[in-house]
Amino acid sequence: MSLGDRLRAWAKRSDTIRRWREQRYELFVDLCAVRPDERILDVGAGEGSALERFNATNPIVAVDLETDERDWLQGENVTVQRADGTQLPFDDRSFPIVFSNSVIEHVPKGLQPVFAREIRRVGERYFVQTPNRWFPIEPHYQMPFVHFLPERALRALNKRFTMGWRKKGEWYETTLLSASDLRRLFPDATIHRERVLGLTKSLMAVRGPAGPPGRPEPPPPDA
Repeated sequence: MSLGDRLRAWAKRSDTIRRWREQRYELFVDLCAVRPDERILDVGAGEGSALERFNATNPIVAVDLETDERDWLQGENVTVQRADGTQLPFDDRSFPIVFSNSVIEHVPKGLQPVFAREIRRVGERYFVQTPNRWFPIEPHYQMPFVHFLPERALRALNKRFTMGWRKKGEWYETTLLSASDLRRLFPDATIHRERVLGLTKSLMAVRGPAGPPGRPEPPPPDA
C-alpha cells in the first residue's frame, strides 16, 4: 500500500478528521439554514465524506466528473450523477442549496470563475469551502510552505517523490485561494474562516437565506 493509500485509509478512520468534518457540516447547516426537506446539490462530491456521511435526511444530488457510489454515496437519500462543475446540467435556481467542499482549488485556474458562476446560478443559497492559501501547511502535499514554490519545482518534486496525498508521477493542477480570491469569485457571499491554533486553515463562501448570512468581515488586503 502506498503512502497516499495509507493516508486515505487513516483519514477514513480518524476521529479527529471526522470531528473536523462534522463541525464543518454543522456550520453549513446553520449558515445555510438547511431544512430537512430541501434538496442539496453536492458539486464534486467525491466519496461523500463531507456531506453525505452526516446527512441521511435531505434529498441530495451528488455530482462529480467521475462517480463512485461506494462509501457514503450509497444512502437512500442520495442520487449520484456524472457532471462537470463548470457546466452544470441544471436550470437557474433549481436547487435551494448548493454545497461544495475542497473542490474549487482543483478546478483549472482559468475555469474557477466559471465554476463559481455555475454554483451561484443553480443555487438559491450556497456553501463553498476551500483550503486557505496562506495556511502554512499545504493540504495535498502535507508539507509546510511547499505551495509557494514555482510550478516547475513542484512538477520536478512530483516526478521523484510521493508527498502526502500526491502520488509520485501523478501531477494535477491545484490553485489554492486566499480570502480575497474567494471574495472576487463569490461577490454576493460572506467569507467565513475555519481556524486551527489561531490560523485560518480553511475559507468558506456562504450565501445564506435572504442574502449573506452573519456579520461580514472587513475586507483585508489579502489573507
